[in-house]
Amino acid sequence: MRLPNGDEVTAPTPVWGLDIQCEKGTNLSYGPWADRQREQLFLFFFPQDYQTMKVFIFIASVPGEIRQVQQFDVRLNILAEATVDILFSKLIMRDGKQENQTNAVHMNVQRGSYFEMTLPWTVSDDGYVTKINGQFLHVDASSSLNYRNLLEAETLDYRVNVHYPRVWNHHQTWDLEFNGCKATYHFLYAHKEFFQDMIEDWSSRVPPDLLHFVPYSWNFIIRMQEFELITLANGYNWVDCEHQANAHIAFCGELFDLRFTLPFTDFLPETVLLKFIIVGENVDLSLFLPPTNTSSNIITALSRNARLIEKEDRPKHSFSSEKWRKFCKLSSGWVDCWHVPELQLSISYTYHPVPPVGPSPQANVSTPEKEELLLSPIRAPHRKKSPMEIINNLTPEQFDPTSVTADCINVDLRITKPSEIKLYGSVLRMFINLKVS
Repeated sequence: MRLPNGDEVTAPTPVWGLDIQCEKGTNLSYGPWADRQREQLFLFFFPQDYQTMKVFIFIASVPGEIRQVQQFDVRLNILAEATVDILFSKLIMRDGKQENQTNAVHMNVQRGSYFEMTLPWTVSDDGYVTKINGQFLHVDASSSLNYRNLLEAETLDYRVNVHYPRVWNHHQTWDLEFNGCKATYHFLYAHKEFFQDMIEDWSSRVPPDLLHFVPYSWNFIIRMQEFELITLANGYNWVDCEHQANAHIAFCGELFDLRFTLPFTDFLPETVLLKFIIVGENVDLSLFLPPTNTSSNIITALSRNARLIEKEDRPKHSFSSEKWRKFCKLSSGWVDCWHVPELQLSISYTYHPVPPVGPSPQANVSTPEKEELLLSPIRAPHRKKSPMEIINNLTPEQFDPTSVTADCINVDLRITKPSEIKLYGSVLRMFINLKVS
């Protein structure tokens, strides 16, 4: 279309999408089982033909012809308080029988939360990108563990970009970014196995197959503005879930930035290198001792009444109290021990993955050993045992862990600006308890 002043205006592409409005009493449930059903629906309507996708060539609209749709948009708006449940299961033994135990992450979100997803219907030279983004307002999340506390945040933004190449088995890139504001996260060692069970239930249960292997990488960015990271530091790996009389070590600050990549680029690699980079600004180390602890009153009194001086005998101001705190409030008995204006923590972890064993005997027996097993009935008796027979007859008591190559962890902590620390004896003891737990 040409305007009277000579400018050309191109008509916008047609909009195709689905808008969902959620009002009172909304409860959204999702998880690995629901995701597998979604995958089956996608494969039914859009089966994989394992062919290189053709590049979409845009043709200008001609009057009288149907315009071409380029994407499908899904929008979900929450207009009242709602709950979101992420459900998954794990196999457990009970009374000598295997059964599924259901676990869940339960979230309460407030009005104004939303979810958007864009599914492209066109392919460019480098493939196409599926986009997911949204926001949770005043989210309060808990787990199905006995210790319920998990996450509280004023806002939690999330963004997922999945890049698919034109060739089906070329490298895929998954970019996941989470941004939280005024967030309080409770970390428990049991959460490690809790989320690991979720990942195992969500991941594919099919043994590795070279013919269907697709390399991909997961890039994570977790950023929090004004945060509290709370850990439990009780002795003897004990947690009080009823009265909450627990000892805590917390990391509080203005900025927390965690970046790492999970590379799944090689088929059955011998080792995998993971790199984690953590950046923090104006971070405080705080501790809390329950009233039942004999050192609680002493440390609280020292923190409030101790007179700090510098080298020149000038009074030194204590840590600033004008900071955002929701859980770790000084008025509730918390004590600040260490203030760091800026820090960077780099962790490199090289580990040896253990892939799931495929069907026996094809997937875990090499060709020479398979030949030995097949020809053993016609060979002379008192033959030498094959390596597979030796391994199968090896008991756990006979296995020597030092015979395998160890994993390697490198930790590099850098504090670039002057920091202040108040060293209490209970801090060292609680760090030891945290390590044991």
